[in-house]
Amino acid sequence: GGRVGSGSLHATSSGSLAPGEVGDLPAPEYGSIVALSQACSEELNIRQNEKIALIKLLEDLKKTRLQQDAKLAKKRREVDKTVEGTLEMDRKIKGLSSNNKKVGAEVSGLRAENERLGVEVDQLRQDLGEATQSYDREVTEVEKLQQLLFTYRKQVGQEAKQKDNIHQDLRATRTAQTLMINRLDEMEKRNRALKMCVADTFAAGSR
Repeated sequence: GGRVGSGSLHATSSGSLAPGEVGDLPAPEYGSIVALSQACSEELNIRQNEKIALIKLLEDLKKTRLQQDAKLAKKRREVDKTVEGTLEMDRKIKGLSSNNKKVGAEVSGLRAENERLGVEVDQLRQDLGEATQSYDREVTEVEKLQQLLFTYRKQVGQEAKQKDNIHQDLRATRTAQTLMINRLDEMEKRNRALKMCVADTFAAGSR
């Protein structure tokens, strides 16, 4: 009569589902929850790998920045040295301006050298400007990567929290299934007792 057939649900002694059983939920819905849990785990692994890659890229950019700083310092030293050389040449020119033609020829040579050094100074200044712009671009790129890394860390935290929520839902589903099985067993016992009571009543009335 009210007995649950061989297809009824049963829970193990630990409260979890026995192998091959799907709980109160329909099989497709239970399967979708498991698939979603697996997808979340895979997505979390991907995010963690991306995080490691971004950290490595950030370290590489920091190394590049240190190299750029070293090059920039070297260029500045070269500029300072060239400027000092130019000033020294100017002092020599002023000191030799009152000498004879030989000294005048030497002065002309020094002026030519001064002009060459001026060209080199202009080139070094241009190189310094380009290095500064490159450094500014690297700094901007590092800041963007830091913001991106922060965003990925936030997403990884949210994915982990969502995974924990799914696990909690699965545990709650198993608990609800155990309660339902116990309730069905109790109803089956009451049904048998009621049938026996009715049978005894009819038997007593027929005497």
